[in-house]
Amino acid sequence: MIPHTIAIPAGMSTKVFVLARKALDDLPAVLNEMFPGRRPWILEDDNTKAAAGDRVFAILERGGFKPYPPHVLPGSPKPHPLVSLSEELAKLIPADAIPLAVGSGVVNDLLKVASGMKNMPYVCVPTAASVDGYTSAGGAMVLDGYKKTVPCPPPTAIVADLDVLESAPPEMLAGGYGDLYSKVTAGGEWLIADALGIEPIEPSVWKLVQEPLRRNLSDSRNVEFVFNGLAATGYSMQMYHDSRPASGAEHLFSHIWEMEGHTFKGESVSHGFMVAVATVAVIKLMYFIIDHSAEEARKMAKPGLTKEERLAEIDGILVRGCYGAAAETAREKLLAGAELEARRELIFAKWPLIQERLKKQLYTPDEAIAMLREAGAPTRYTEIGLPLEQFLHAPRAAQLIRKRYTCLDMLYEAGLLDAAIAAIV
Repeated sequence: MIPHTIAIPAGMSTKVFVLARKALDDLPAVLNEMFPGRRPWILEDDNTKAAAGDRVFAILERGGFKPYPPHVLPGSPKPHPLVSLSEELAKLIPADAIPLAVGSGVVNDLLKVASGMKNMPYVCVPTAASVDGYTSAGGAMVLDGYKKTVPCPPPTAIVADLDVLESAPPEMLAGGYGDLYSKVTAGGEWLIADALGIEPIEPSVWKLVQEPLRRNLSDSRNVEFVFNGLAATGYSMQMYHDSRPASGAEHLFSHIWEMEGHTFKGESVSHGFMVAVATVAVIKLMYFIIDHSAEEARKMAKPGLTKEERLAEIDGILVRGCYGAAAETAREKLLAGAELEARRELIFAKWPLIQERLKKQLYTPDEAIAMLREAGAPTRYTEIGLPLEQFLHAPRAAQLIRKRYTCLDMLYEAGLLDAAIAAIV
């Protein structure tokens, strides 16, 4: 019998979720019930070793296990989520082990991918409420210099100790809150795609993330609220077999800045902080839609480009050459001529419906800024060291790098993306 378990939606690959104070004490029960006969093999870094790893090792020893010596990554400089590093880790995991990640985003993703390579279940002990990837299938990794989601199973068990999570540096909780806040705009993106008949909303998945979202965002200092919201998002991605419930244009901005190698004061900017800044920008883009009638939008719309003109424009936007397969993706989703005109007519016909949906879904820009600032997250591009030119380039480039339909696609196809970008600043 495992104490302090929290119900998990049916059909999940994750079977056990413990979230409580002193939850580390439940680890022996979890391992005995779920992985009898396996020896724990711990991956941590210098920081997470001090935060929880030493206690985890001692608790497992007292519980009658014989953990393998932990594999400790450096805490500074922080390890990068390289597929090559996961490949190295996979070679080190003994055949009779149960891999156990003690850490936050990168440590968890590294072991998640390594365990997937060996077709082994693994356990996650989070050390901060900083990301929504703990419970998701797939790891956010760097392969051949490009950020991508590497498919792999989620953790079979998660043991999250509120005392550990609350002791994390405050900027990690602020980043997690920023990532959770982005589910507001991710929901808005899905509402747009649904209204245009491009990707219908799956009610059970929508309910899992969106119904408790406002409660989970109501107190940015409540670690239990934030972590539950992040966990629910990960489950939604398991259910939907895609990250649509969790991310939209705001995450594409973040991917662009990561691929451009953006750093601030010599350090990589956290995922949650980049997403927080991008979420405010996307809310402003969506409010451009809300604030203009369909008739006003038609009058402001630029004429559509020919296929040749658009291809030349794409080459100019992607001139830095650091965006992976974005050029191919952009060509695949390109609309021109009669196809573009038909899509544009559909957008303007559905404009009032989209306005109505976005009004119900979104916080206002001022509300979003106030909530994120209260959480300690940045809201302006200058706070993460972005030059204005790089910040304004992001929506144009982000519209090209994924097939997922977002407000960027809607605005571009309507001939309004430039006008909407001008309204951001």
